[in-house]
Amino acid sequence: MAQSRISILGTGLIGSSVGLALAARPNRQYDIVGADRDRSNARTAKKLGAIDREVGSLEESVSGAGLVIIATPVMAARHILQEIGPYLTAGAVVTDVCSTKADIMRWAEEYLPDTVSFVGGHPMAGKEQSGPAAAVADLFKNATWAITPSPKADERAVGVVLGLVEALGATPLYIDPAEHDQYAAAVSHLPLVMSVALFRLVRDSHGWEDASLLAGSGFKDLTRLASGDPTMSRDIMMTNREAVLHWINRLQTELGTIADALKLGHEPTYDLFQSTQFDREHFLLNPPLRRRPDGPEAPSAQDAFGRLFVGGLYDKLKETTNKFGAAPSRVNDAELKRKLGVRDDDL
Repeated sequence: MAQSRISILGTGLIGSSVGLALAARPNRQYDIVGADRDRSNARTAKKLGAIDREVGSLEESVSGAGLVIIATPVMAARHILQEIGPYLTAGAVVTDVCSTKADIMRWAEEYLPDTVSFVGGHPMAGKEQSGPAAAVADLFKNATWAITPSPKADERAVGVVLGLVEALGATPLYIDPAEHDQYAAAVSHLPLVMSVALFRLVRDSHGWEDASLLAGSGFKDLTRLASGDPTMSRDIMMTNREAVLHWINRLQTELGTIADALKLGHEPTYDLFQSTQFDREHFLLNPPLRRRPDGPEAPSAQDAFGRLFVGGLYDKLKETTNKFGAAPSRVNDAELKRKLGVRDDDL
């Protein structure tokens, strides 16, 4: 049976940004239904055009939906997975945008019926502001979108989520859930911890009033993440505790290395900053190449949504990232050294 409804559960920043992008697609042949335990969020999302209709219950939201997108903090997503199973239409595709993946994959396996497919997801994009008023349709443009399919998810379901990612302007990356959580702890969750720690450190000092007068863009940029949704932050930490603690320990060791350099004096301190500058510039100028695992070809959004709503399977499997063209040009170390004015004997 053809399904022409997309359901977004959670109409905050991420859910409403997804809705805005999907609603803006030309000649769309699907309705977007939204639900949120904070009804004011859902009403705002509808007013902004992120959803076509706001409903008051999970049952009403997911009944008849071909694609269900869970856009809530992680622990709320667990409750949703527990509740929606009986109301999902056979053949529906369920995905999420939660910041940790191992727990969500386990809960989906436990709570969802075998008649639907779950494909985990995590867009590496966001803002410190929360709520639908902060949503923008291009939030995910050029962002990496982690994809963690359930072992039970069929090719069609994975293709649908890939089509969603393509429609939002993001780039999919297949990754194991546990691997995702470990690396996300380093590049996403630890920066949140550092942002909170730095702000608390200075704010709780006796000199805060004077120090705050000196706080410029550097301090504000580094503490930006401390303004994020505390519920989401708590859920991230609680569902990725061991990985975050691992990277906190690594950070403490690295801070010790910097302290040792400062104690040793001018040259060790300079060498540390120079070598780090070189490594970061190399990273920026030579973006890492994406892995190319076997999997469904990333379809156009039109094809993916069309196949979701009218049925049918893809004809063949291809490497997912072939569609993204040639790798970016590389800058070699010699070129980078010249750019930075670094001599070989400086490193």
